[in-house]
Amino acid sequence: MTLPKVSVIVPVYNCRASVEATLRSVFDQTLGSGTIEVIAVDDGSTDGSGDELDRIAESHAGLTVLRRPNSGGPGAPRNAAIDRARGEYLFFLDADDRLGPEALERLCAMADENGTDVVIGNYVGVGRGVARFEENVPRVTVDDPDFDVYGRSLTAHKLFRRDLVERHGIRFPEGILSGEDKVFTGHALLCSSGVSIVADYDCYYLVEREDGTSIMQAGGAAPAEYYAKAARPLLEQVMAHTKPGMVRDRMLVRHFQRDVLHRLNGAFLAASADDRRATRDGVRTLCEDFLTPAVLMRMPPRYRLLAHCARSGHQELLGKIVEAGLADEPVPVKVDGDRAYALYPGFREAGAAIPDAYFDVTDRLRVTRSLTALAWDGDRLRVGGTVAIDRVGTGDRTVAILLRDKKSGAEHRVPCEPSGGGNSDGDGGDGDDHGGAGFTVAIDPATAASGKPLPAGAWDLHAEVTHDRLAKEGRLGADRDPEIAAPPARFVVSGDGPGAAVTPFFTRGYGNLTLTVTPGPGALEKLLRVEEIGWDGGARLRIRGHVPVSPGAAERVGVAVRLKARSGGDTKDAEVETVPGEGLLEFTAVADLRGLAAGRWDVHLEFTVGEEAVRMRVPIAAAPKAPAVPCAPLGLRRASFYRTGGGNLAVHIVHGRVPAIARSAGRRLTRR
Repeated sequence: MTLPKVSVIVPVYNCRASVEATLRSVFDQTLGSGTIEVIAVDDGSTDGSGDELDRIAESHAGLTVLRRPNSGGPGAPRNAAIDRARGEYLFFLDADDRLGPEALERLCAMADENGTDVVIGNYVGVGRGVARFEENVPRVTVDDPDFDVYGRSLTAHKLFRRDLVERHGIRFPEGILSGEDKVFTGHALLCSSGVSIVADYDCYYLVEREDGTSIMQAGGAAPAEYYAKAARPLLEQVMAHTKPGMVRDRMLVRHFQRDVLHRLNGAFLAASADDRRATRDGVRTLCEDFLTPAVLMRMPPRYRLLAHCARSGHQELLGKIVEAGLADEPVPVKVDGDRAYALYPGFREAGAAIPDAYFDVTDRLRVTRSLTALAWDGDRLRVGGTVAIDRVGTGDRTVAILLRDKKSGAEHRVPCEPSGGGNSDGDGGDGDDHGGAGFTVAIDPATAASGKPLPAGAWDLHAEVTHDRLAKEGRLGADRDPEIAAPPARFVVSGDGPGAAVTPFFTRGYGNLTLTVTPGPGALEKLLRVEEIGWDGGARLRIRGHVPVSPGAAERVGVAVRLKARSGGDTKDAEVETVPGEGLLEFTAVADLRGLAAGRWDVHLEFTVGEEAVRMRVPIAAAPKAPAVPCAPLGLRRASFYRTGGGNLAVHIVHGRVPAIARSAGRRLTRR
């Protein structure tokens, strides 16, 4: 007998309206005919779901229907189906949900190809939020530090290798309305040799019931059974299958935040006294048994405080902290020295006796920043933007731009001027008021390095905001106004220095702002743009070009053009006229070639700044050959310019053909 490839298990309880569509999504799978068995288990439905299953089974031989008395949750019917399953793989599908047509084919293929025990398909939420995955992952282990597959999704709607389930005796807790799937999936993941993810196809559609009658919409399992049958086994499994260290702590943090302390919420405040007591007792015992100081301090302050109050019996304070977490506005933050604290109820209250460390959010505060202005202002680069620490008021703050070298890590601080209005009272505002958090700074490359010129290198710009002794920073540029573009490179000179070429740009990928600094006149070679090379009436060679410079640099930069013979060492200086423009130094050089000896002449351009100079060849773009022109009286010689193999400008002067009358005149002059 050929065994099925996959067994699809569907627990059914009062889902008559949706179960046919659910099963139809299985019957329509692209996985080969006869490779899928479907086991639907009616768990004592009272709405006729069992009869509906029997009707559907009459026309689908691959559907097996099991019936059992109501068990109080989906765990028992799933376990009953596991015992009957014959497939190489198991897949759990809820009777409200549905599969994408290619889901099982893709999931099984991924498991076959990579030999993995669990495969997660991408989820689609219909009326609800779900975990989504960005890219396919052929194989990853549950303890991989770069991809927390365990922490991202513990629902049972996955493909499991049946051999893994049977070998390790993995089953669902029974008699509990919710949380049972996390126990099963967590156990399977911890025992698995590898996990795959199919992210490029929407495999599973999680559907929220419109009538609000699903188990989770109704509130899930009662507190006592939930903490005993779901939360405790989750923690016990982690302790049994992991070693002490970061992996275990990461998993325990996940479970305490999302599977233990998560029930201390608005529903808890509205619950009966008995349910509130059962919730507190459940949280307290699990904290006492499993919550280590390292795990406690890895959680955000709200969870630390909830755990502390549950363990210490601070019932009234526990309620206040729950209420504070439910408020529309975030909990204010107080800066004290170099630390920041979330001002939850109980902070530094004598009767509470809670350590400050439980309120500490220093390492969790995020810096929000934006770039709103970026342009040259003479020899300085003017940068404007906003920066603030989330949940910290913008009063009593200082802002600076940190210039940090990519290679050496050298750092220079440039103070900023505050700009704009907004919240400035420092009472713990949200820090998102861009007016109050505004800054502007003019970066002078000649003085940015503690009064000295900024050394050569690529300098990243970080915005730093400081309150008291607390300083936070973040790269500047990625979050910027749409119209902000990097201004062009510019040669700047300030004081008596040799100047530098400064090139602002946004990095690839992240789009952060960086300045490349190349000191000295030599930087002008890369900035040079030759606009025209041609003849200016007879044998006058004209070269027109420009370099981008600041107004201050335009007064300091000298330009000279010289022709040099390749043989003999003769030279000829051109007449150069410079005209400062808008951010440019334009120049026109005219060299009279008459009288030059025949041969090849290279054309050099020299820039001087103060006492420093740099000489370079004049580049010329590829162009049609220029016509020759007479360059001496009576046309005894002709000149042409051309592009050398290195892409530079050169002049060739040759003896030309002359008319007979000219040759006769020449002979007579020679005889004399």
